[in-house]
Formats: sequence, structure tokens, C-alpha cells
Amino acid sequence: MGNKPGVIVANKRIQHNFKTFERLEAGIELRGWEVKAVRSRTFAFGDSYCRFYGRELYLVQMSVGPYAFAHTTDEELKRRRKLLVHKRELIRIASLISQQGLTVVPASLSFSEGGFVKVDLAVGKFLATKGSRETSERRRVEREIRGYVR
Repeated sequence: MGNKPGVIVANKRIQHNFKTFERLEAGIELRGWEVKAVRSRTFAFGDSYCRFYGRELYLVQMSVGPYAFAHTTDEELKRRRKLLVHKRELIRIASLISQQGLTVVPASLSFSEGGFVKVDLAVGKFLATKGSRETSERRRVEREIRGYVR
């Protein structure tokens, strides 16, 4: 029983509240029951973010729901999960974060061709409330213009 490649879930909030400068794909280190829980879509990563611990990048605050046939504790459900990224990408991300004050957040979760769980990461800045208001106002005006053109 293989997993069909494709996006499992996308973080739609970052499209509105986040200005993305760069995107990259990373693997995620999961336990067996966590993969089964992801496959059954019992997880939440809306408030999660990426952070460096030592020289490794971790996904923090991603909550994987309990799998019915596994014995888990509450600490395991919210544990930080290691992201599998090439060393040169880690160095580039670390320099972007330290120099420009950017943040790394998960944009989507998907299965690869080989059946592995992959995380699409977005490197960017959160927009201020004023910036997101201006963006939504601009989008509304563009929609109205498109309506008049038709």
C-alpha cells in the first residue's frame, strides 16, 4: 500500500500573512506511527516554525495526533522533528535568518515519489497588520477591475 505523491495539506495562512523570499523542500524525520498519522491526516502545523538547535534545523510546534494502534505520550505528540536538508542549504538558511531577520515556516506537507514525507519550507517575513491590509485591499481592487474587464 503506497502513498500517492502529492500535497497532503498546505498552510494557506502564509499566503496572506507572509512574504516569501525563497522556498525549498526538506525531508522530515518521523517515527513509524507518525507517518501513519500523517497519512490519515491527524496532524496540525498551522502554528509551527523552524528553528536551529546546534547545527541542525528542526520543525517546532507541529502536532501529530495520536495513532489509534500506538502507545504515545503527550510529549511525543508535540516533540520537535528534525528536518533533513543538505549542508549547503542549511548554511544558506542560517545566513538569511541571521543577516536579514527572516523566518522559516512550513508551507506544505506532501508525499514524494518514493513515499517519503516532505516539507515545503518558506523563508520570508511575516507582514505587519498594515501590510496585510494593504495587500488585501489591492487584491480586492484587482478583482473588481477583472470583473469590469469581462
